[in-house]
Amino acid sequence: MTAMHDRHSSRRHDRGRWIWLFLAVALLMPVMGVPAPVAPVRANELSDAVKQQMALDRLIAAQKKQLAAIAAQQAALRTQMATTQVNLDQINQNMDEMEGEISSLQVQVDGVQHSYNDLVAQEAELKTELDDLAARADAKQVELTQRQQILADRLVAAYKTDQTPLLSQLLTSGSITDVLSDVSYYMELGAQDQALAAQIREDQANLVQMKQSVETARLSVNQLAAQVSFQKSDLDGQMALLNGARAKIAALQRQINAEMAKQAAADAKLAKNKAALAATIKSNGESSARLAKKIDQLAAQLGGKGRIPSAYNGALQWPMGGKISQEYGCTGWPGEPRIGNCAHFHQGIDIVAPCLTAVHAAGSGVIVFVGYNPYDAPPRAWLVIIAHSTSMVTWYAHMTGRAPAGIYVGAQVSTGQVIGTENTTGHSSGCHLHWAVRVDGVFMNPRLFV
Repeated sequence: MTAMHDRHSSRRHDRGRWIWLFLAVALLMPVMGVPAPVAPVRANELSDAVKQQMALDRLIAAQKKQLAAIAAQQAALRTQMATTQVNLDQINQNMDEMEGEISSLQVQVDGVQHSYNDLVAQEAELKTELDDLAARADAKQVELTQRQQILADRLVAAYKTDQTPLLSQLLTSGSITDVLSDVSYYMELGAQDQALAAQIREDQANLVQMKQSVETARLSVNQLAAQVSFQKSDLDGQMALLNGARAKIAALQRQINAEMAKQAAADAKLAKNKAALAATIKSNGESSARLAKKIDQLAAQLGGKGRIPSAYNGALQWPMGGKISQEYGCTGWPGEPRIGNCAHFHQGIDIVAPCLTAVHAAGSGVIVFVGYNPYDAPPRAWLVIIAHSTSMVTWYAHMTGRAPAGIYVGAQVSTGQVIGTENTTGHSSGCHLHWAVRVDGVFMNPRLFV
C-alpha cells in the first residue's frame, strides 16, 4: 500500500512538473525574443501613446503639405529656369533684363532652399517622435512579459500547494487566452491573480494597437523620407542650372564688353578722321531720310492693296538681346546728324551682342525692304524693313548681307521670326543692331512700343 502511494505521489509530482513547464512555455511563448527593458512604463502609457500617435499624424500631415508646397515652388522654378535658358541661348533679351531674371531665379531658389531646410527639420522631429513611440511599445512588451511571468509563477505555486484542483480541466482549453479569459470562473485564485490576468489581457490588446501605430507611422515616415530625398535632388539640379546660367551670362557679358570696347576705340579713331566722319554723318542722315520716304510710299501702296492693316494692334518685342550702346535721342556721338536742337541725334536704339546673333521680327507684318541701302555712301548697310501697318514700320540695320530663307520683299513674317543676323555692315564701328521704329513718317523711340 505504501509503495502504491509512493508511486502515485511520484506520478503526481511528475505531472506537476509537466504542468508547470506547459504553463511557463504557454504564457511566455508570445513574447520570446523581446529586447531588454528600455524605460519604466507609466500606468497610462496607452493614453500617452495614442496622444503621441495623434501628434505624429499631425507632423506627417504638415510634412506632406510642405512637400506639396515645395513641389509647386520647384515646378514654377523649372518653368522660369527653362525660359531663362532659352533667353540665354538665343540672346533675345537685354542684358539688364536677363541679369534681373537670374536675380529673380536666385530669390526663388533661396525660397525653395528655405522650405527644404524646414522640411528636413520636420523630418528629424518625425523620426524622434517615431523612435519614442517605438520605445514605448518595446517597454510595454517588456512589462507584458514580466506580468505573464508573474502569473505563470503564481499558477505553478498554486498548483504545487494543491489550490487549483480544476487546473487539469484548463489544460484542455483551446489557447492560453481562453484560460486567462475564464480564470475567475475556473480557478480558485485570489482577487490579485484575477486582476493580474485582466491586466495581461488589457496589455495584450494595448500592445497590438501600439505596434500597429508604430508600423503605420514608420511606413509614412519612410515614404516621406524618400520624397524629401527626391526634392533635394531636384533642388540640387536647379542650383546647378542657375550656376550654369550665371556662368553663361558672365561669359556673354565679357563678349559684349569686348565688342563695345572695340567700337569705342573705332569711334575715337573715326572722330579724328574728318573725311570719314563727314561721310558717316551724311550716310546716317541723308541716306536714311531718302530711304524712309521710299518705304513710306511702299507701305501706303501695300495698305491700298489690303496686304497690311491700317493700324497695328499690340506691342512690339525686342528684336535681339544684348547691351544698349546708344539710346534714341540726343547723343554725344559725333557720327549722328543734327536734328532739331540736337547737334547729334540718334533715330533708333543700338543693341550690341556677339556677332551673328539672330535678329527677330519685333512684330508681325510684311517685309517691304531687304538688302543694302541704295542711298548709302559705301560701305553700305544691309537692312530689313517690316511694315506692321500703313502707319508703322520697323528698321533693322547693319545686319549680315545675306537674307535667311523666306525673308524677301512681300513675305509675311510673324513676331519673333528670325529675319537675319547682327553684323557690322555700312558705316558701323562694330557688330551691333540699329533698331528703329517709324510711325506716320517720323522716327520715334522704340521703347514706347515694347
